[in-house]
Amino acid sequence: MIGAGTLHVVATELAIGNIALAGATIMLRLLLSLREETPSKLAEILDNASLVAAIAGLTAIPLAIFTGVAAAPGDGLDDPLLFNKMILSWIAIGLWGAWLHGRLTMGPKLWQNRSLAWTQGLMGMAACGCVLTIATLGGKFSRGESLMGPLSKPLEYSIAMGTGSAALTLIAAVAALVSVLWMMPKPEKIE
Repeated sequence: MIGAGTLHVVATELAIGNIALAGATIMLRLLLSLREETPSKLAEILDNASLVAAIAGLTAIPLAIFTGVAAAPGDGLDDPLLFNKMILSWIAIGLWGAWLHGRLTMGPKLWQNRSLAWTQGLMGMAACGCVLTIATLGGKFSRGESLMGPLSKPLEYSIAMGTGSAALTLIAAVAALVSVLWMMPKPEKIE
């Protein structure tokens, strides 16, 4: 039988590898969109690679979350690092979901509009940074070392949230999601 720790390593490597590839290709695609009037073959390849890598990474993140909680000592969320990893994981899923929604609904021509290209590029790089921060916290928890070094120090602590505060936060998050889904104008495919 394969343990949760082993599955967590596999899921984490899948998520981080794909997300790092997506982040790099998004950054390069943004740079090309700022230089080129019409997309080159390289720009199309970078766009497709970022899309495939983001989808693959996004599907691996929930598996990494669940196997990580199962592999953690205790109840899985009694350590501030693990709690912050969980919160950042859900933020990363939200950012990647928003990036994918924009890319799939507006199409690859969104990169030809400067403001959309900046928004899409910065959102993808923020989502990638969020996942790399999660990886840093995992390294800090399991090996005592991190990708970010001394910058990860503030993330070693977290504020304890009571049930009432957590319920209010959940209600606010659901209200924000509902407002985005139903009240905002729907994006149109750019032709």
